[in-house]
Amino acid sequence: MTNNLRSNIPNLLMLIKPKHFGFNSQTAVSNHFQNNPDVENLNALVEKSFMDVLKIFDEVNISYHIFEDQEDSSPDAVFSNNWISTDPLGRVTLYPMCTENRRKEVRMDIVDWVQNKVKSTKLIDLTKEVEKQTFLEGTGSIIFDHFSKTAFACESIRTNMQLFESYCKEIGYKPVSFESLDLNGNPIYHTNVMLSIAENYCIINLDSIQNQLEKSFCKIALEKAGKTIISISYAQMNAFAANVLEVKNLQNESCLIMSKSAYNSLEIPQIKSIEKHSKIVVVDVAVFEEIGGGGIRCMLTGLHV
Repeated sequence: MTNNLRSNIPNLLMLIKPKHFGFNSQTAVSNHFQNNPDVENLNALVEKSFMDVLKIFDEVNISYHIFEDQEDSSPDAVFSNNWISTDPLGRVTLYPMCTENRRKEVRMDIVDWVQNKVKSTKLIDLTKEVEKQTFLEGTGSIIFDHFSKTAFACESIRTNMQLFESYCKEIGYKPVSFESLDLNGNPIYHTNVMLSIAENYCIINLDSIQNQLEKSFCKIALEKAGKTIISISYAQMNAFAANVLEVKNLQNESCLIMSKSAYNSLEIPQIKSIEKHSKIVVVDVAVFEEIGGGGIRCMLTGLHV
């Protein structure tokens, strides 16, 4: 269950409180979930939504730490999971971001705090890969199963397969890669849009893996890892039903954090399958989903402490 007494499931969350959140025209090129509506009092709506998330975390005893956004040209700073991650062995990884304005999100004060908090055993810095136009965007690009030491990724402009495989080799994880497409035939920009892995189950849009051999390999790898497969439709994926994260609260209970839009898209049998293992924690992050094209999972950097 654990490595070096750390939990395989994150038990502390790091979040960035957004001050300059908005539509990012650079990321919209590859993120077809983004929209640019005319929202009145956007800053107030964003702050209220973010603070409401924290209130719910307090109610269910989920531990978190907040950093303030400092860069006024980083509209996606709230999505910190794309540039930093930790694992149960104490390794901290920094990732190469696809768009120039997102590379400014990497902050050494946060890196230092995370390393200290998880008693880091190693820092893996992949950020210089941007010089080769090679990108790998953290736990957006890679879905880790720390129990079976397997990593899953779908290929896109933001997820370079060669870098993914070499990184997996460095950390000792088995890579499972595939192509995942939306209904318009576009590559799904991040793997965490179509797949989430918890200790005992996974949530996945298998229909998006249109290559039958790749679909079979992915399904077999998930089953071999001991996961109950909860399949979701394209409509549910578009409601961010796979953009969720399992965490442990202070009582060591499994909690699956998901958005209100994701929860409302699920059918009763799917909810019951999840509730066999996890308490579902529902938060309303519609403003981040609509404008940023990312759900609650994208806002959470999970730490193993």
